[in-house]
Amino acid sequence: MVGNLEKILQGYLPQDHKFEILHLQNTPTQVRPIVTLPKKNCHTKSQDVTIKTPHFFALANNSKFIYGIEIHVYIILKNNNNNNNDTVNEKNPSYDDAERLIFISKADTNGYSDIKFSAKQITKGIIHYLFSIDPNHYLKQVVPLERKYEQSFSKIFITKETSLENALQILSNRSHQKEKSQAVRKKMLQSHQHYLSFKLANKIRTKLCLFTRPADQYLFAESSKNPNKHTLSGMGLLKWWLSIIDDLLCEDFTKDSEGKLRIPGEESIIVKRCFKPNNFSNWTVGDIFGGKPNSLAIFSVPLFSDDPKSRFLHELVEEARVMKTNLETFWMELQERQEFKLSETVSVIGISGYTAISTAVIPTEFDTIITDSKKQYRYIKNYITGEEYNAEEGALESYVNIVDYLRYKYNRSLTSIVGTMPKNLKVKEPVNTPQITTLQPRKKIKI
Repeated sequence: MVGNLEKILQGYLPQDHKFEILHLQNTPTQVRPIVTLPKKNCHTKSQDVTIKTPHFFALANNSKFIYGIEIHVYIILKNNNNNNNDTVNEKNPSYDDAERLIFISKADTNGYSDIKFSAKQITKGIIHYLFSIDPNHYLKQVVPLERKYEQSFSKIFITKETSLENALQILSNRSHQKEKSQAVRKKMLQSHQHYLSFKLANKIRTKLCLFTRPADQYLFAESSKNPNKHTLSGMGLLKWWLSIIDDLLCEDFTKDSEGKLRIPGEESIIVKRCFKPNNFSNWTVGDIFGGKPNSLAIFSVPLFSDDPKSRFLHELVEEARVMKTNLETFWMELQERQEFKLSETVSVIGISGYTAISTAVIPTEFDTIITDSKKQYRYIKNYITGEEYNAEEGALESYVNIVDYLRYKYNRSLTSIVGTMPKNLKVKEPVNTPQITTLQPRKKIKI
């Protein structure tokens, strides 16, 4: 059976070459708001629900993993009617607005591919696939922020509130009455709200954002020691991602959507020069987070995991300056952080609008491994990211370990994809030409 993932990605891989892909997804989980709310708004906005779903993709060829990308999808359900009687624990909660925010965490290659493929094209294909997923896929079964177990659950489930004596009794009952216990647990789950569920009827606004920063490796440890790995300078990386995002805007979004670019430390006229190769017309200087220059950064900038912006906000909290730092100061000071003092260009790219493509794709068991917990998600991903790629053995061993684990644990194999992208289709990839920038605001601009 051909899955949706295979159908979509085959057009982004070289014709007649066979690849395999791992698509790992964690169960959607309710999390705290990614943007800090002012105290005066906490009560009225407390009914908004944020649901986070991590995705990890790893591409293999010739029994070696050669490419990986991790992306987090947030579904933000907004209740704008301020009806304080509604709660997220109702059977049919009502939300009159919704937003899908896709945060690109990391993407990387390791240089061990035996054939030439376009990392740009497969990256674009994976993001296009995520745009195509029906947002309701993330809302059918959501792990709540907090689970309040009823009295009847205490007899069959062990939680952090279960005493040692009761836990031993539960384990004893399970061992002596396994079949009966399983039937009871299943009945309990069906009759109680163990998970949250929601339904979207209206069209959902889609946003995407990423932070570009050059590094020797992002997902494949020690891969920079491979002389065949293609690395990019800060400006090269910015142009690479900008080209991908511009293509997605042209191909997947309506014309009234917008693209935003911010380069901390650079004046607007410099940033605008980066738009010249773009085909989408609505590119402007700035970011998709909103807020005015004198607005407090803490109430505008979202908190993502393993993100320099988030780490800086945490530092401002520790320095007791977070309630004094506005957006203008935030972006100016961000460039002075230690991790940016390498005279390399860093940037924030974002898009916002409505997709013009069909959002009817539902990931299936044929092409997606959906884990039950964060721990299981990290465990499987670590088979790839935990290896060392200073030699080709790392790419080979990670592949063997994943294949063996999937066969043993899930009786599954990796999804096979045969590329259909024409061989004569030339894809322009950036050249790794060093770019020099001090990331300091310039008083005079020469044009």
